[in-house]
Amino acid sequence: MSVPSPLPLASVAELHSPELQFLTALWDTWQALTTVGEARLRERHGLDLRGFIALSYLQGGPQQPADLARELGVPRYEVSRVLSALDALGAVTRQRTETDGRGVMVHITPAGRERWAAALHTVRALTGPPLAPLGAEQQLTLIQTLQGVAQAARQQTQALQEPTP
Repeated sequence: MSVPSPLPLASVAELHSPELQFLTALWDTWQALTTVGEARLRERHGLDLRGFIALSYLQGGPQQPADLARELGVPRYEVSRVLSALDALGAVTRQRTETDGRGVMVHITPAGRERWAAALHTVRALTGPPLAPLGAEQQLTLIQTLQGVAQAARQQTQALQEPTP
């Protein structure tokens, strides 16, 4: 019986590729912020990060769950879980639309607005210090760049999910 030959080690170029460096930096940032951030959001405000972000989107006004799922980039069933948790906290209400009894609109409650505002202070306290050395202009550039990467990634994901003729 022959022993398979070992796979070659990754080259220095592969280990320093922009794609791998990007994912590693994103992962490191995510881990550093969410490890403490999730715990603080839960302890202080009863929210997880998805709940906080869902409340952020609802600050602009009522939304349908499907629209919220698209904004959050998660399946509808996951939004249903998030909304159930927020509903249990009294942070949102779900109301049937008048024109279509099957349709639902999600509304943030006054208590939800207060919870979100308090949680925003916690988020700012966690994200502000790592961003501060960048300065306002660099922060804006970073945010816009990441938003552009996110948009391109969503488009690529959509294209890959479409059936090929």
